[in-house]
Amino acid sequence: MKKFSDASGTCPCALGGRLGAIKLAHDQLHLLTGMATTATVLARQIELCDVLLIEISGIRSSLARDLDHTRGAPQPDARIGLNA
Repeated sequence: MKKFSDASGTCPCALGGRLGAIKLAHDQLHLLTGMATTATVLARQIELCDVLLIEISGIRSSLARDLDHTRGAPQPDARIGLNA
């Protein structure tokens, strides 16, 4: 099995690395579903789900930062409306 650090090193961009880690975790999780259920398999499935949650959360945070940057910081003294 590949390590997740291997997947993140294949693309120079952060998003590509995260997407690669998600794909790798998904593929490994899919392989484990066909195996007999043991404590080791369940532990690995939980670990892979954690990886998925962490990577998805990282993408969400990155998108939120990018959106804030694109919109610009709100101006505290800016007036909105026709009477401004």
